[in-house]
Amino acid sequence: MFKFVLIASLLVSVALAAPLNDEIDQEEKLRLEKEQNESAQYQFGSQVVDGINDGKIQREETREGTKVTGSYSYNDGFVERTVHYEADENGYRVVKEDMEVVGDGPVFNPQGQADVQGSLIGKYSIKLDQSDDKHYKDIRS
Repeated sequence: MFKFVLIASLLVSVALAAPLNDEIDQEEKLRLEKEQNESAQYQFGSQVVDGINDGKIQREETREGTKVTGSYSYNDGFVERTVHYEADENGYRVVKEDMEVVGDGPVFNPQGQADVQGSLIGKYSIKLDQSDDKHYKDIRS
């Protein structure tokens, strides 16, 4: 009987200690997350210039600690719009927005080329396959 009581009391003490360990682990996780957020850094960019369908998309972003700054823009043949933004402990906000009328709409060019560039993917281009204007072919540079 003594062994049963001893084992039961050990199980109860382990069960009661578990939430305390979880709380410590949670506090440590939060501390590490805060430290990682404060020291995080990255920078990236990407751009697609579509000379086939007359469009353009561009994005750039930089993170220094808890502050993120960046911009994105697009051109759809009607307007070119650029948005500059910031995000930090005060949330996301647009700090500047530009819009310029560029034309009467996109102009399809079957002889054109679409150029793609990104900080992680490098550069490449695609053209319409002249034997079949419904398909594109990759012409990586």
